[in-house]
Amino acid sequence: MARLLNQLINLSKWPIALLMLLMLLPSLEQFKKVILYMFQHDNQYRPITYGALAYLLASWFILSKSRMGAWFSTLEHELTHALFAVLSLNRVTGLNVTSHAGGNMSYQGYPNWLITISPYFVPTLSLLILGLIWLAKTSYSPLLLGLLGASIVYHLQSTWRETHHQQTDLKQVGWTFCWLFLPGANVIMWLFILLALPNDGLSLSLLEKSWNTAMQHLQTLVSAWV
Repeated sequence: MARLLNQLINLSKWPIALLMLLMLLPSLEQFKKVILYMFQHDNQYRPITYGALAYLLASWFILSKSRMGAWFSTLEHELTHALFAVLSLNRVTGLNVTSHAGGNMSYQGYPNWLITISPYFVPTLSLLILGLIWLAKTSYSPLLLGLLGASIVYHLQSTWRETHHQQTDLKQVGWTFCWLFLPGANVIMWLFILLALPNDGLSLSLLEKSWNTAMQHLQTLVSAWV
């Protein structure tokens, strides 16, 4: 079962890259609508803004001088690798994290591109906080929204630092694939997180609109080739 699953994931690599490319512009359009909605309802989303600004200041004046910040960033990166290894039915056998020399995650089973590239588009910490917000439902506190805002800035900063030409993960999946896949995947992930907040007047149907537009583009491309 594990072998079949990982073979299917690997076979889906380039079709998914094409899908992300097709969904990029429609998702950006929906993302713009979400940001505009958040500005129009700023009282509701103010804790997210405060949390984001607080983390931004802390990262400049405190965390940039602390090894703990680098260690935590590496830990979250490797845990994301480990999460996708487990989700693809592999067994994690080791996790090494340092504050100065990166880290690594080892596993037994079958490799796939999703394990390799997952930290570059999956904000694990933000998804965890989103889960806590959903558990709290209507009574979730401004503190959780503030933590979500902080986690968003944290992920954007850490991903920016980790995305460079010497990054072995990105070399492994290939730079052409990265350019096709990562922009759309990141926009869709952040769009999902903002749309998935409960009781805020937004709906995941905006993602469905991005999908439908992408499918229309795909049909146009197929028709042009046939």
